[in-house]
Amino acid sequence: MAKTNKGEQSKIKLIECAADLFLKNGYNATGINDILAGTGLPKGSFYFHFASKKDLAISVSEYFEKKFGGWILRNSKEKNWKEFITSLMGEMIEGAENGTHYGCPFAVLGLEIAFSDSELSERYYNSLKKLIGLFTSIFEYSGVPKDKAHILSNRALAIYEGYLVYYRIGKDIDTLRMMLTDLIKVYDDFEMIKDKPL
Repeated sequence: MAKTNKGEQSKIKLIECAADLFLKNGYNATGINDILAGTGLPKGSFYFHFASKKDLAISVSEYFEKKFGGWILRNSKEKNWKEFITSLMGEMIEGAENGTHYGCPFAVLGLEIAFSDSELSERYYNSLKKLIGLFTSIFEYSGVPKDKAHILSNRALAIYEGYLVYYRIGKDIDTLRMMLTDLIKVYDDFEMIKDKPL
């Protein structure tokens, strides 16, 4: 692993702290001073790396995409849909039980800025589309034809994001268990009707 210099380390700290605060408290409720307090860095360090909070938020969207995409890829390696979603949800439920899971960053932040900042909104929307692509590849690995895999992926994402919003509002971990059941059912339902049009 390549070593990072002090400036790069400061930038990473700012991005990671902002990502955590944005997800917990929201983008609008998190100020630059909150991020500086969380990192212990001076204001000059922030403005050396970022022109504005929005500029930082763009880096945060890239951070979430890389982190979340990596998490999905690790959980999906050589697994069919049921194995993948059971593994992924197991980690998510464990995080919720430990008080460290706050929902999907793309939906949480995307919903907040959807009508206030079109550029940021588009970035989070594109991240959701990439998530559909990852789901599609897992369905294909599970034997679902490409055209139907894309349809199932859209259904799975709607279930996934809907339950995560529901969980974020109610903080009821059983919501995540219900999500697991319904996400498995997406594939089971396909198996029963796979020779018919979706």
